[in-house]
Amino acid sequence: MNKDEYVAAVEACRELVRSGKHRRCPRDNVRCEWHGKSFECVMIHRVIGKHVPQCLQPILRGMIKNLARVAELDTTEARPSQELRDYLRKVPPPPKTPSRRKRAKR
Repeated sequence: MNKDEYVAAVEACRELVRSGKHRRCPRDNVRCEWHGKSFECVMIHRVIGKHVPQCLQPILRGMIKNLARVAELDTTEARPSQELRDYLRKVPPPPKTPSRRKRAKR
């Protein structure tokens, strides 16, 4: 990648962020304590390291399926059970704290 290609790629990323087109959290479990808080969610997944956030799984899933096909392996998808999702209804998230912006305005 040369300098011009790099600048074009960064500008494309900046425009994507400015557009706000993909700001909605794709997670189907809205009871998740970190629903809509992508930075915190990704940070937690990076530290724990047990699995990838749901929003990033389609990207990796496609790559892994292609790699598995080359290695002549089978792939199966494992999703959280409905029992686990129902459990979240019994465990309420902690009360929401003001965002950093709101705290700074005080």
